[in-house]
Amino acid sequence: MYRFVNALGFQAGWWACVASVGFDRQAEALAFCAALVAAHLRHCASPAKEMQLAVLAMAVGIAVDSTLQYFSVIRFLGLSVAGLSPLWLWMLWVLFATTLNSSLGFLQTFSWKVSAAMGLIFGPVSYIAGAKLGAADFDYSTAHILSLAVIWMVVLPALVRVARQMQVRTDQATSCDDENGAGVN
Repeated sequence: MYRFVNALGFQAGWWACVASVGFDRQAEALAFCAALVAAHLRHCASPAKEMQLAVLAMAVGIAVDSTLQYFSVIRFLGLSVAGLSPLWLWMLWVLFATTLNSSLGFLQTFSWKVSAAMGLIFGPVSYIAGAKLGAADFDYSTAHILSLAVIWMVVLPALVRVARQMQVRTDQATSCDDENGAGVN
């Protein structure tokens, strides 16, 4: 059951962050997402490991998104610091990390090729959806879409692997599974 709640929480946070740009409500979206992250950490058997994963994912996200922006693949809108990607995107990477041992934990049971294929498809889809909703400017060129696809084809399996390596297994539960302790092994 928690995996479903985790997936819904991520989607709610994604919508809040993307919509916040157009409505100038980024602070509220960040607070909402911080509450989602706090609730997730309270559910976890190892919140410290989940937080480490979240910080790592955020660092990767800042590097990826800021590089995409620097090379004019996409231009993100919203409050940012020192020319880096906007703060709402940083929070999306943190929220995304909370799914890696929960709603997306199933990826840990498959070959890296499955994660790569999912990144190839769903990475660009997420960016394009955000741009269509007004959170970014994107020209939809084949080269730019392929750039997003290739990046996510690498980033998703890498983060899934890190999540699997960092996951703490206990007798009763793994990092952030459902209430009955049924883990991703």
